[in-house]
Amino acid sequence: METKTSALTLLIIVLILLFAVILLSIKSDKRRKSIAISVERDGNKSIYKNKPQSKKPNLWGIPSWGLALLTMFLAFVVLMVVGDILTAIFKIPESNGVDLAFYIIYNLIIAGGCFYICRQNPKSIFYVPVLCNIVGIIASIVEPTFWSGALWMVICGGWVLSIIASFIGASIGKRTDISDKSYTN
Repeated sequence: METKTSALTLLIIVLILLFAVILLSIKSDKRRKSIAISVERDGNKSIYKNKPQSKKPNLWGIPSWGLALLTMFLAFVVLMVVGDILTAIFKIPESNGVDLAFYIIYNLIIAGGCFYICRQNPKSIFYVPVLCNIVGIIASIVEPTFWSGALWMVICGGWVLSIIASFIGASIGKRTDISDKSYTN
């Protein structure tokens, strides 16, 4: 029971930090830059066109760090809530096999999220894997029994998997950025 209490405390702290970052982001979004307009001369006429933005729009209007924190929250909910519900419904005794299956699903959700976020914004490769895995990183530091069992190998393997998925997503995102340079107006 002590582990669940510390996990819920950790989740509350992360949510408070998330809301603080969102509030700071809202303040910075109020200072928007104006749209750059290019002038093309066609004889004596001037044609004004909006320049296409070089930056791809954020997924659903949420920045990469917000998507990373949402991925972390979704994976944590799947790990804790869905895991507890399924073990209670099917009366599965808690064992390493069941924990292992939920941690593998947890790692796959995080790796998929890192891939899609870094594919959308390749520059976010430096912080997305860290933000997505922040629950596991903090648990490895705080939890005294983290390194004693064999479960740490699965969690650390998930960290490596999310880093690899981020690199693959960023390389695909850079490739599509180059091919999107041909704009037609």
